[in-house]
Amino acid sequence: MKIRLLKSWLLAITALATLSMQSACSDSDQYLYDAEETVALQIHAEMALTYEIDSLRVRADTVTSKDTLIFIGEITPNRQAHYREYYWTLDGKDFSNDMNFRKPITKAGYHEVCFVVTDYFGDTLRDTLRLWVTNPPIIEPHGFIPAIGSQGLSPKDGIYFAWHGYDPDSISKVYYQFKIREPRGLAYTHDLHQKLYTSSSTILDTLIEAPYFTYWDNPGFYHRLENLKFYTWEVRAVNEFGLESDTLIQGEFFTKGNRNEGGVQTFIRFSNESLYDSYSRNGNIHLDILDSLSNLVVEREIGLDTNQFVVSPLKPGKYRIIASLPKLTDFSPDTADVVVLPGEIAIADTLRLSDTIPPSSKYLTPEGVLQDIDTLDFKDTLRFYFEEFGGNFYQNFFWNGQELRGASFFREISYNEDRTADTVFLMLPQSYKSWTYQLLSVNAYDYSGNLNSKTYVIRPSLERPEPESSSSSVESSSSAGGKDD
Repeated sequence: MKIRLLKSWLLAITALATLSMQSACSDSDQYLYDAEETVALQIHAEMALTYEIDSLRVRADTVTSKDTLIFIGEITPNRQAHYREYYWTLDGKDFSNDMNFRKPITKAGYHEVCFVVTDYFGDTLRDTLRLWVTNPPIIEPHGFIPAIGSQGLSPKDGIYFAWHGYDPDSISKVYYQFKIREPRGLAYTHDLHQKLYTSSSTILDTLIEAPYFTYWDNPGFYHRLENLKFYTWEVRAVNEFGLESDTLIQGEFFTKGNRNEGGVQTFIRFSNESLYDSYSRNGNIHLDILDSLSNLVVEREIGLDTNQFVVSPLKPGKYRIIASLPKLTDFSPDTADVVVLPGEIAIADTLRLSDTIPPSSKYLTPEGVLQDIDTLDFKDTLRFYFEEFGGNFYQNFFWNGQELRGASFFREISYNEDRTADTVFLMLPQSYKSWTYQLLSVNAYDYSGNLNSKTYVIRPSLERPEPESSSSSVESSSSAGGKDD
């Protein structure tokens, strides 16, 4: 009996071991390599300057040492299951262990940034980005010729320009964009840099390799330098990668005149800065030049966008320049005295045309009569007439000291033909009716900064105002209508 039980037990163990071996062999088949089930691993590297969606992504670029680059790596189709490790190298040396990262490359020259991935089978994949790092070229803003304000330069004899520029990295070729212009308009900024030329005609625009240039007069040129004229020139350095210098040279010079000829140059400033723009309705600058005997030598009209000018030729001697704005009578004329020498352009003092007269305002009755009064009856519509002979102006209104704003208030403005005057229709809401006296202040500003402030007393309305809570009255007053330029 014991022998029979022992045999049964041994048979059971043998069967269990056989089942286990068959099971183990069956599970291991799931881990056998099957070439048909593999998917080729692919990697891709790019770089950009920002993380924005529309940012340009490239594989080769030229940047400066100040730029911070974003490096982006991609592994497809499945980053988690098909690779062992990834990293970046810069010129063969470790650069980063992040998939995507931001980092600058400050060393000038050519660089290769490589995205390296080791796949499941130990194979190494690489994708290489190419990068040129260069600093912008440098051009010295001082120590150039001709110096600012140089006189007597002859186009026929040749005008020589020279400056100093270079590439700080010595890895790229430097070019120079050279321009000569005849300026017309300018804008003033501050006392340290009084003028900034805003409009001009281009005489020459070229790209050269050397830091010097000689202008030779040629009858075949479409644009040529003329005698006794004022010109500006500028030059900026640019390298072969298209990077421009941070600074540029801006020079000025005068061309030569005959022995018995000269000229004058002057600038005009307005207290109304908006006149620097070209507004035909404001007319032109009227210019008179008188000799030492007060004889009129030159009479000229100059556009408001041409507030820098040269008048030539003039005989050597003493002159007085008078500038005025005939159509804008609020501006006072200005004069400048100057001495013209043979063959040179005399630089006169800046002419300053100032407007110190504020706009005028009067009340306009429904019958169209202008009244200079300060007490008015309450009306749904009040009309005011403004005049300003110094250019543009605007107005704003205050009811009991609080500026009128919001949808409950609006103005209709009608200008006269030359825009020196307008009529403002002030529509007052019903909530402004009152049994008490109220104040209406009208402020009118011109663009020279002159202010006309006038306060009217509004007599009580004979009609009873509609009931209204104090909170809604405050809200209505604080939300009333705006400024018109």
